[in-house]
Amino acid sequence: MKKYLILPKPVIIIVLCVLIFSSNACTTIHAYQVGGPQGREMGNQPGTEWESKRTNTFLWGAVRQDVQIKNCSLGDGSRLNIEEFKIEKNFGSILANILTLGIWEPAKISWRCAKPKN
Repeated sequence: MKKYLILPKPVIIIVLCVLIFSSNACTTIHAYQVGGPQGREMGNQPGTEWESKRTNTFLWGAVRQDVQIKNCSLGDGSRLNIEEFKIEKNFGSILANILTLGIWEPAKISWRCAKPKN
Protein backbone atom coordinates (compact mmCIF):
# COMPACT_ATOMS: atom_id res chain seq x y z
CA MET A 1 0.00 0.00 0.00
CA LYS A 2 1.39 3.40 -1.03
CA LYS A 3 1.56 6.35 1.34
CA TYR A 4 0.72 9.76 -0.07
CA LEU A 5 1.79 13.09 1.30
CA ILE A 6 -1.33 14.91 2.40
CA LEU A 7 -0.99 18.64 2.97
CA PRO A 8 -3.24 20.53 5.37
CA LYS A 9 -6.06 22.50 3.75
CA PRO A 10 -4.69 25.96 4.67
CA VAL A 11 -1.38 25.16 2.96
CA ILE A 12 -3.16 24.05 -0.22
CA ILE A 13 -5.33 27.18 -0.21
CA ILE A 14 -2.32 29.47 0.28
CA VAL A 15 -0.37 27.77 -2.52
CA LEU A 16 -3.35 28.03 -4.89
CA CYS A 17 -3.86 31.72 -4.05
CA VAL A 18 -0.20 32.50 -4.67
CA LEU A 19 -0.30 30.69 -8.03
CA ILE A 20 -3.49 32.45 -9.09
CA PHE A 21 -2.49 35.95 -8.01
CA SER A 22 1.11 35.75 -9.20
CA SER A 23 0.07 35.45 -12.84
CA ASN A 24 -2.05 38.62 -13.02
CA ALA A 25 -0.88 42.21 -12.71
CA CYS A 26 -1.69 43.47 -9.25
CA THR A 27 -0.54 47.06 -9.75
CA THR A 28 0.28 48.92 -12.95
CA ILE A 29 1.83 52.34 -13.47
CA HIS A 30 1.00 53.58 -16.99
CA ALA A 31 2.58 56.73 -18.46
CA TYR A 32 1.62 58.08 -21.89
CA GLN A 33 1.60 61.28 -23.90
CA VAL A 34 -1.49 63.44 -23.56
CA GLY A 35 -3.40 64.62 -26.60
CA GLY A 36 -3.41 61.84 -29.12
CA PRO A 37 -5.50 62.00 -32.30
CA GLN A 38 -8.65 64.11 -31.87
CA GLY A 39 -7.30 65.31 -28.50
CA ARG A 40 -8.26 62.09 -26.71
CA GLU A 41 -6.06 60.79 -23.95
CA MET A 42 -4.66 57.33 -24.62
CA GLY A 43 -5.75 57.83 -28.22
CA ASN A 44 -2.17 57.98 -29.46
CA GLN A 45 -1.19 55.76 -32.36
CA PRO A 46 2.09 54.02 -31.48
CA GLY A 47 4.51 52.85 -34.15
CA THR A 48 5.25 49.46 -32.54
CA GLU A 49 3.52 46.78 -30.51
CA TRP A 50 4.17 46.31 -26.80
CA GLU A 51 7.64 45.03 -25.90
CA SER A 52 8.37 43.80 -22.37
CA LYS A 53 11.25 42.89 -20.12
CA ARG A 54 11.37 41.63 -16.54
CA THR A 55 13.75 43.54 -14.27
CA ASN A 56 15.05 43.25 -10.74
CA THR A 57 16.09 45.91 -8.27
CA PHE A 58 18.21 45.05 -5.25
CA LEU A 59 19.13 46.81 -2.01
CA TRP A 60 16.37 49.42 -2.16
CA GLY A 61 17.38 50.64 -5.61
CA ALA A 62 21.15 50.81 -5.05
CA VAL A 63 21.66 47.94 -7.50
CA ARG A 64 19.24 48.01 -10.43
CA GLN A 65 18.78 46.30 -13.75
CA ASP A 66 18.22 49.03 -16.34
CA VAL A 67 16.10 48.38 -19.43
CA GLN A 68 17.78 49.06 -22.76
CA ILE A 69 15.23 49.80 -25.48
CA LYS A 70 16.62 48.80 -28.85
CA ASN A 71 13.49 48.49 -30.99
CA CYS A 72 12.73 52.25 -31.21
CA SER A 73 14.90 53.04 -34.22
CA LEU A 74 14.46 53.15 -37.97
CA GLY A 75 16.55 51.33 -40.55
CA ASP A 76 18.69 54.42 -41.16
CA GLY A 77 19.68 54.53 -37.48
CA SER A 78 17.47 57.46 -36.45
CA ARG A 79 15.76 56.94 -33.11
CA LEU A 80 12.07 57.25 -32.30
CA ASN A 81 10.48 58.54 -29.11
CA ILE A 82 8.76 56.30 -26.60
CA GLU A 83 4.99 56.70 -26.90
CA GLU A 84 4.03 55.05 -23.61
CA PHE A 85 5.34 52.68 -20.97
CA LYS A 86 3.99 50.55 -18.12
CA ILE A 87 5.53 49.18 -14.93
CA GLU A 88 3.64 46.12 -13.73
CA LYS A 89 3.94 44.24 -10.45
CA ASN A 90 2.00 41.10 -9.65
CA PHE A 91 1.15 39.56 -6.32
CA GLY A 92 4.30 37.43 -6.32
CA SER A 93 6.62 40.40 -6.90
CA ILE A 94 4.92 42.44 -4.18
CA LEU A 95 5.15 39.48 -1.81
CA ALA A 96 8.86 39.04 -2.62
CA ASN A 97 9.43 42.73 -1.91
CA ILE A 98 7.65 42.48 1.45
CA LEU A 99 9.31 39.23 2.55
CA THR A 100 12.80 40.51 1.72
CA LEU A 101 12.05 43.91 3.31
CA GLY A 102 12.73 45.66 0.00
CA ILE A 103 16.06 43.97 -0.68
CA TRP A 104 14.66 42.42 -3.90
CA GLU A 105 11.93 44.00 -6.03
CA PRO A 106 11.02 42.36 -9.36
CA ALA A 107 8.86 44.16 -11.95
CA LYS A 108 7.80 43.96 -15.60
CA ILE A 109 8.53 46.99 -17.82
CA SER A 110 6.59 47.36 -21.10
CA TRP A 111 6.86 50.08 -23.77
CA ARG A 112 5.67 51.13 -27.23
CA CYS A 113 7.53 53.44 -29.60
CA ALA A 114 6.06 56.50 -31.28
CA LYS A 115 5.43 56.77 -35.01
CA PRO A 116 8.13 58.61 -36.93
CA LYS A 117 7.48 62.31 -37.63
CA ASN A 118 6.45 63.00 -41.20
